[in-house]
Amino acid sequence: MKKLYYLCMAWALLGVTTSIWAQPPNSFFVIHCDPGFAHLFPKLSQMIAYATQKQVPLTLELSPQWVAAILADPEKVDSIRAWQAWGHEVGAHHHGIYHCFWDSLSNYPIDTIWAVRTDPYWVPPACVPGAHLGTLDTFYDQLDQLAGDSLLLTWGSSDEHPEVDIYPNVPYRTDGSPTDPTRAFSNPYTRILGPYTAGNQIWGPYTTCQIDYFFIDNVAKANSVKNLYLDTDFSSNYSTVGVVTHVFDFAGNPTYFYQWVNFISGKGCKTVRGILSQASCSTTAASPTFPHTANALSLSPNPTTNHVQLEWNGQADLYIYDLTGRMVYQCTQCFEQLLINTSDWVPGIYIVEMRNKEGRTVARMCVY
Repeated sequence: MKKLYYLCMAWALLGVTTSIWAQPPNSFFVIHCDPGFAHLFPKLSQMIAYATQKQVPLTLELSPQWVAAILADPEKVDSIRAWQAWGHEVGAHHHGIYHCFWDSLSNYPIDTIWAVRTDPYWVPPACVPGAHLGTLDTFYDQLDQLAGDSLLLTWGSSDEHPEVDIYPNVPYRTDGSPTDPTRAFSNPYTRILGPYTAGNQIWGPYTTCQIDYFFIDNVAKANSVKNLYLDTDFSSNYSTVGVVTHVFDFAGNPTYFYQWVNFISGKGCKTVRGILSQASCSTTAASPTFPHTANALSLSPNPTTNHVQLEWNGQADLYIYDLTGRMVYQCTQCFEQLLINTSDWVPGIYIVEMRNKEGRTVARMCVY
């Protein structure tokens, strides 16, 4: 118990960097649903159906355009809920201002946005310049709606400074490479994002628990990861193998997708949060340097063993989740304070969410 207490106090214990297994015991498969391709929802449904049949849970990282299109169609929302109920994960995907195909949302100051988007180094002629449609706050709100009770815990983005746009209370992040297949193999690790200053705003430092992947979009790339996996001199050093693909890649030629799912089926298949919720790397779920945390919410004592006192201003709805996204406590229309008995709770990290007329606040709580 003392060990967990010190973990809670420090919020940090780096993940294992060596392993004793013959091959990685965990695997994950991320699907990037990129801006401009939300019309391919039927193709995503095909991917889900085949992966479900093979008992391979997928982590769906949805861009703002996909989230908006799904929320606008009750049948698509029902599909998402059915996928979640089976065990697939809803995550977020964002193309920042440094990406060739920016999704047009950003928290950067407007001067920074246009300096980058008019720079041919970052945006050569083949790219789409994009039009600034606002900050990511609307995206965050829509993600909360779409994630539902499962809670959004995983974020995958492309940006030189991911701390600027990242979902403010997400503990898990994915990243990787389109050219280096060894990036498919990793051990969960702590990554500190920021601090970064643009204009008069500072973002971060923000700590996430991260896992890596390799982009596959053809049979040759899938085979390159397969061969490394079978090379136990290499793969035995890692706890996790992960890949990512795009829905539009599957729509073009799905053979590689089927082959990889067939190969990885039965080999420790989990979602990203299913892996990282069990990892011993630290995260910070709500940094006070982020402007998205609008309300004052205090927790005391924190870390705690037997009880925790929550205090805030006015009336609010309170929800507490464990790091798998399971709701363990809720109180609606509560007023200003709440005393919760945590003596029989499973030791670990919990996410406390408060919603009131001023917005949404998320904090972290440790029970040891």
